[in-house]
Amino acid sequence: MNNNAILDFEDMPRFAEITPQESSPAVDEVLTNLSRVADDVAVATPDWNSVWTPLAAAEESVSRVWGQIEHMHSVNSTKPWREAHQENLQKIAECYARLGQHEGVYKNLLKLSQAADELSAVQQKIVQDALRDFQLSGVSLPADKQKEFRQNSEKLSALAAKFEENLLDATVADYLDIADEKLLGDMPADIKNAAAREEGGWRFTLMQPSYVAFMRYSPDKELRRTMYKNYNTRASEFGPAERNNSPIIDDILSLRAEQAKLLGFDSYADMALQTRMAESPERVADFLQNLAAKAIVAARKEIEEMKEFAASELAIDDLQPWDMMFVEEHFRHSRFDFTAAELRPYLQAERVLEGLFDCIQRLFNVQLKPADVTGWAEETRFFNIHNASGERIGGVYLDLFARPTKRGGAWMADALSRCRRGDKLQLPLAHVVCNFTPPPKDSPALLNWDEVLTLFHEFGHALHHLLTEVEEFAVSGISGVEWDAVELPSQFMENFIWDWRALEPMTAHVKSGEAMPRALFDKALAARQFQSGLRLVRQLEFAMFDMLLHVRPRPFMDVLNEVRRQTATLPMPEWGRFPCGFSHIFAGGYAAGYYSYLWAEALSADVFAMFAQSGDVMNAELGEKFRREVLAVGGSRQAMDSFTAMRGRKLDPDALLRHYGLL
Repeated sequence: MNNNAILDFEDMPRFAEITPQESSPAVDEVLTNLSRVADDVAVATPDWNSVWTPLAAAEESVSRVWGQIEHMHSVNSTKPWREAHQENLQKIAECYARLGQHEGVYKNLLKLSQAADELSAVQQKIVQDALRDFQLSGVSLPADKQKEFRQNSEKLSALAAKFEENLLDATVADYLDIADEKLLGDMPADIKNAAAREEGGWRFTLMQPSYVAFMRYSPDKELRRTMYKNYNTRASEFGPAERNNSPIIDDILSLRAEQAKLLGFDSYADMALQTRMAESPERVADFLQNLAAKAIVAARKEIEEMKEFAASELAIDDLQPWDMMFVEEHFRHSRFDFTAAELRPYLQAERVLEGLFDCIQRLFNVQLKPADVTGWAEETRFFNIHNASGERIGGVYLDLFARPTKRGGAWMADALSRCRRGDKLQLPLAHVVCNFTPPPKDSPALLNWDEVLTLFHEFGHALHHLLTEVEEFAVSGISGVEWDAVELPSQFMENFIWDWRALEPMTAHVKSGEAMPRALFDKALAARQFQSGLRLVRQLEFAMFDMLLHVRPRPFMDVLNEVRRQTATLPMPEWGRFPCGFSHIFAGGYAAGYYSYLWAEALSADVFAMFAQSGDVMNAELGEKFRREVLAVGGSRQAMDSFTAMRGRKLDPDALLRHYGLL
């Protein structure tokens, strides 16, 4: 066992033992090794075992070390972990920037590709992907331009990390204390209990579960406006200068555009789409415009209905963005005799998790079983995944509830990838991290419907990572999958909570233990496509903003206002600074790629239609086909090949509109 817990590769990560102080020595060791291996590979005989195998092993070690540090920085963003992350981020960025321009490694990979008849189809895919990535790292640039490209890459890494830290700090800094219970309206008791303060009253923060609950239930328009403004001006010029993300956005966009220009692309979007299914900004624009043509018409009709209801039933004559969640909740109840809050008492987190695992077993013939594995926080849990023969094939960590030091949102990340390490087959591990409302003391945790959707979504990503059968690190699980296809399994899994046979077993009332009444589910199902035009337009706004911003960079609020002239259903306040919190594209991997959610949702809607049309959405035969043709192959072949192998044809262009009920 290595004294440095981060460098202990014998078994699973030792999350409970690793410390920020171990980060730099661990990073230095694996980066030194990677550089040495790259130099050796550059002069080796150009065959698979002398070129790719040692390079992949060295990169996997870096991935394992840096993955632990990045993960701790995300789930426990304390000052020591921030400093450790910041100290080593530049080292990682610099090392990979240099590796991406290593002419000797590139030339040997090029020679390897020219002997394609000696490589398997999977090996050919790996080499072609690697050669493309070398080109996108500037390997063919002259020396002075290579240096500029490297420096830009390092700056971009630091800016993304600072953006995320500013957003987290701004999110936890603001809150609203409420003393009068009348200001909470019809808020469910468990949410009020979670917000209760020991000294009396309630505190609502800008963390997602708390913010949404307040906006949905508080009848006080001015307080909703206050919360809305605080949320939508996070990390902007309206707060402390040291947390302002506006100049960071400008710097990020400028550097991305410069990178694309250095490589000879017209825009950063053109460069980014080299690694995606969509291939070009024009194809993305066509895809989004096709959706917008139907969605915007529906959304404008829906907003007029909302205005009429708000005026006649809630005495709100001037519907504003901060009224939307509140009015929507009441409007849904009026139209369907149903509110989302009615579902919550039946959705105990533990029971939902059991139902999710049962769904996975029925679809894919694998089992998830709890195991005594220590994680990074007291509430972290761990489950092994076993195949039909009872053989352990991987594991998943689960961290469900919000904490002040955890970054917002929900995500799945790979802790370990399935690959060969010498004679040993390393099994995959995943983290599923969410920010659900923490349960009150001595009470079961309850989830709202959106949180159940999120849990199924993130487990779709986890299954993509865990059920792979590929043993090459570069294309195992989610690795090597085009970014606009990586959401296919996650979007696909969301569909199952809308089927009564799948849902009923995972429901039990928190007091009586009775299953959810079928009549209540039917109301929820009837309301499923309620305001689907507005929901789709909101996603289109994000996707269009992202793509336009990376096709022709200019002041980000100018771009947002341009998009909103086409998509907005209500006038938006001029002080809104939504982009300052848009971490997906400024601190995540979705730059010039936010359209991927809709692109992959179209794929998943088309695939799920197969299950629905079979008459049994839990169709085990189709589940096995999905496992074999999509999950098991990971990134070892083109995503469109996996889709057509599953569907038997190309994508139905109307699948997503049909899914939203807009046809």
